Amino acid sequence: MANNRSDEEDIIRLHSFLNGDDGAFSFIYNKYVDELFAYGTGLGFEREVLKDAIQDIFVKFYMSKTQLKGVVHLKYYLFRMLKNRLLDTYKFDVRRNSLEMSSELPFLIEPSVLDELIAGEEKADLELRVGELLQVLTDRQKEAVYLHFIQELAYEEVANLLDMTAPAVRKLISRAIKRMRNENI
Repeated sequence: MANNRSDEEDIIRLHSFLNGDDGAFSFIYNKYVDELFAYGTGLGFEREVLKDAIQDIFVKFYMSKTQLKGVVHLKYYLFRMLKNRLLDTYKFDVRRNSLEMSSELPFLIEPSVLDELIAGEEKADLELRVGELLQVLTDRQKEAVYLHFIQELAYEEVANLLDMTAPAVRKLISRAIKRMRNENI
Protein backbone atom coordinates (compact mmCIF):
# COMPACT_ATOMS: atom_id res chain seq x y z
CA MET A 1 0.00 0.00 0.00
CA ALA A 2 2.92 2.33 0.65
CA ASN A 3 3.97 4.54 -2.22
CA ASN A 4 7.30 3.19 -3.49
CA ARG A 5 8.08 6.30 -5.53
CA SER A 6 7.58 8.48 -2.48
CA ASP A 7 9.79 6.13 -0.44
CA GLU A 8 12.52 6.36 -3.07
CA GLU A 9 12.29 10.17 -3.12
CA ASP A 10 12.46 10.20 0.68
CA ILE A 11 15.62 8.07 0.68
CA ILE A 12 17.23 10.34 -1.93
CA ARG A 13 16.37 13.42 0.18
CA LEU A 14 17.58 11.68 3.33
CA HIS A 15 20.92 10.84 1.72
CA SER A 16 21.23 14.43 0.49
CA PHE A 17 20.58 15.63 4.04
CA LEU A 18 23.14 13.20 5.45
CA ASN A 19 25.65 14.62 2.96
CA GLY A 20 25.11 18.16 4.25
CA ASP A 21 22.18 19.46 2.17
CA ASP A 22 20.06 21.49 4.61
CA GLY A 23 17.56 22.11 1.81
CA ALA A 24 16.78 18.38 1.88
CA PHE A 25 16.08 18.65 5.61
CA SER A 26 13.66 21.53 4.93
CA PHE A 27 11.96 19.48 2.24
CA ILE A 28 11.50 16.52 4.62
CA TYR A 29 10.18 18.80 7.36
CA ASN A 30 7.69 20.53 5.05
CA LYS A 31 6.55 17.24 3.54
CA TYR A 32 5.73 15.57 6.86
CA VAL A 33 4.97 18.27 9.45
CA ASP A 34 1.22 18.42 8.67
CA GLU A 35 0.83 14.65 8.59
CA LEU A 36 2.64 14.34 11.92
CA PHE A 37 0.44 17.06 13.39
CA ALA A 38 -2.72 15.28 12.17
CA TYR A 39 -1.51 12.00 13.68
CA GLY A 40 -0.73 13.66 17.02
CA THR A 41 -4.15 15.32 16.99
CA GLY A 42 -5.68 11.91 16.50
CA LEU A 43 -3.81 10.71 19.56
CA GLY A 44 -5.56 13.45 21.53
CA PHE A 45 -2.71 15.84 22.24
CA GLU A 46 -3.15 19.60 22.49
CA ARG A 47 -1.88 21.86 19.74
CA GLU A 48 1.01 23.37 21.75
CA VAL A 49 2.19 20.00 23.05
CA LEU A 50 2.17 18.68 19.48
CA LYS A 51 4.07 21.64 18.12
CA ASP A 52 6.73 21.18 20.82
CA ALA A 53 6.96 17.42 20.23
CA ILE A 54 7.28 17.83 16.46
CA GLN A 55 9.96 20.47 16.96
CA ASP A 56 11.77 18.13 19.37
CA ILE A 57 11.78 15.22 16.96
CA PHE A 58 13.04 17.32 14.08
CA VAL A 59 15.81 18.77 16.25
CA LYS A 60 16.78 15.23 17.25
CA PHE A 61 16.50 14.15 13.60
CA TYR A 62 18.81 16.98 12.55
CA MET A 63 21.34 16.43 15.33
CA SER A 64 21.62 12.63 15.10
CA LYS A 65 22.59 12.09 11.47
CA THR A 66 24.63 8.99 12.28
CA GLN A 67 21.51 7.17 13.53
CA LEU A 68 19.67 7.85 10.26
CA LYS A 69 21.94 5.83 7.98
CA GLY A 70 19.87 2.64 8.26
CA VAL A 71 16.48 4.30 7.74
CA VAL A 72 14.62 2.83 4.77
CA HIS A 73 11.12 4.20 5.33
CA LEU A 74 11.34 7.81 6.43
CA LYS A 75 7.62 8.38 7.02
CA TYR A 76 7.39 5.42 9.38
CA TYR A 77 10.57 6.54 11.17
CA LEU A 78 9.15 10.04 11.77
CA PHE A 79 5.77 8.68 12.94
CA ARG A 80 7.57 6.35 15.35
CA MET A 81 9.73 9.21 16.66
CA LEU A 82 6.63 11.34 17.25
CA LYS A 83 4.67 8.60 18.99
CA ASN A 84 7.62 7.83 21.27
CA ARG A 85 8.06 11.53 22.08
CA LEU A 86 4.35 11.94 22.82
CA LEU A 87 4.34 8.83 25.02
CA ASP A 88 7.30 10.25 26.96
CA THR A 89 5.41 13.54 27.38
CA TYR A 90 2.28 11.69 28.46
CA LYS A 91 4.17 9.56 30.98
CA PHE A 92 5.93 12.62 32.38
CA ASP A 93 2.61 14.47 32.79
CA VAL A 94 1.02 11.42 34.41
CA ARG A 95 3.89 11.06 36.86
CA ARG A 96 3.77 14.75 37.62
CA ASN A 97 0.05 14.54 38.30
CA SER A 98 0.42 11.26 40.26
CA LEU A 99 -2.04 9.38 38.06
CA GLU A 100 -1.79 5.83 36.77
CA MET A 101 -0.16 5.69 33.37
CA SER A 102 -0.80 3.57 30.34
CA SER A 103 1.28 3.08 27.22
CA GLU A 104 -1.93 3.12 25.19
CA LEU A 105 -3.41 6.45 24.23
CA PRO A 106 -6.95 6.99 23.00
CA PHE A 107 -7.00 7.63 19.26
CA LEU A 108 -9.35 10.51 18.63
CA ILE A 109 -9.39 10.85 14.87
CA GLU A 110 -12.29 12.96 13.74
CA PRO A 111 -13.39 13.93 10.28
CA SER A 112 -11.83 17.38 10.76
CA VAL A 113 -8.37 15.73 10.73
CA LEU A 114 -9.17 14.63 7.20
CA ASP A 115 -9.83 18.18 5.96
CA GLU A 116 -6.76 18.29 3.76
CA LEU A 117 -7.43 14.81 2.42
CA ILE A 118 -11.05 15.38 1.39
CA ALA A 119 -11.89 17.81 -1.38
CA GLY A 120 -14.97 18.87 -3.28
CA GLU A 121 -18.61 19.51 -2.56
CA GLU A 122 -19.25 16.04 -1.07
CA LYS A 123 -16.92 16.86 1.82
CA ALA A 124 -19.61 17.50 4.45
CA ASP A 125 -21.53 14.32 3.61
CA LEU A 126 -18.36 12.27 3.51
CA GLU A 127 -17.15 13.72 6.84
CA LEU A 128 -20.49 12.84 8.44
CA ARG A 129 -20.41 9.29 7.09
CA VAL A 130 -16.76 8.74 8.06
CA GLY A 131 -17.48 10.15 11.53
CA GLU A 132 -20.42 7.77 11.98
CA LEU A 133 -18.38 4.81 10.79
CA LEU A 134 -15.45 5.65 13.06
CA GLN A 135 -17.75 5.86 16.08
CA VAL A 136 -18.26 2.08 15.96
CA LEU A 137 -14.51 1.35 16.15
CA THR A 138 -12.29 1.03 19.18
CA ASP A 139 -9.46 3.54 19.61
CA ARG A 140 -6.96 0.90 18.54
CA GLN A 141 -8.96 0.09 15.39
CA LYS A 142 -9.25 3.78 14.54
CA GLU A 143 -5.50 4.26 14.86
CA ALA A 144 -4.70 1.16 12.79
CA VAL A 145 -7.15 2.15 10.03
CA TYR A 146 -5.79 5.71 10.00
CA LEU A 147 -2.15 4.62 9.80
CA HIS A 148 -2.74 1.97 7.15
CA PHE A 149 -5.28 3.62 4.86
CA ILE A 150 -4.75 7.35 5.36
CA GLN A 151 -1.01 7.42 6.02
CA GLU A 152 -0.38 4.38 3.78
CA LEU A 153 1.95 2.62 6.21
CA ALA A 154 2.57 -1.09 5.68
CA TYR A 155 1.06 -3.61 8.10
CA GLU A 156 4.50 -4.24 9.61
CA GLU A 157 5.03 -0.53 10.24
CA VAL A 158 1.58 -0.16 11.82
CA ALA A 159 2.36 -3.23 13.92
CA ASN A 160 5.57 -1.65 15.20
CA LEU A 161 3.80 1.61 16.04
CA LEU A 162 1.05 -0.23 17.92
CA ASP A 163 3.38 -2.79 19.54
CA MET A 164 1.59 -5.67 17.81
CA THR A 165 2.48 -8.32 15.27
CA ALA A 166 1.69 -7.78 11.58
CA PRO A 167 -0.87 -10.64 11.53
CA ALA A 168 -2.57 -9.11 14.58
CA VAL A 169 -2.78 -5.75 12.79
CA ARG A 170 -4.25 -7.42 9.70
CA LYS A 171 -6.85 -9.07 11.91
CA LEU A 172 -7.55 -5.80 13.75
CA ILE A 173 -8.06 -3.90 10.49
CA SER A 174 -10.11 -6.72 9.02
CA ARG A 175 -12.40 -6.69 12.05
CA ALA A 176 -12.66 -2.90 11.85
CA ILE A 177 -13.70 -3.06 8.20
CA LYS A 178 -16.19 -5.85 8.95
CA ARG A 179 -17.58 -3.85 11.86
CA MET A 180 -18.01 -0.75 9.67
CA ARG A 181 -19.68 -2.81 6.91
CA ASN A 182 -22.09 -4.36 9.40
CA GLU A 183 -23.26 -0.96 10.55
CA ASN A 184 -26.32 0.14 8.65
CA ILE A 185 -25.39 3.79 8.44
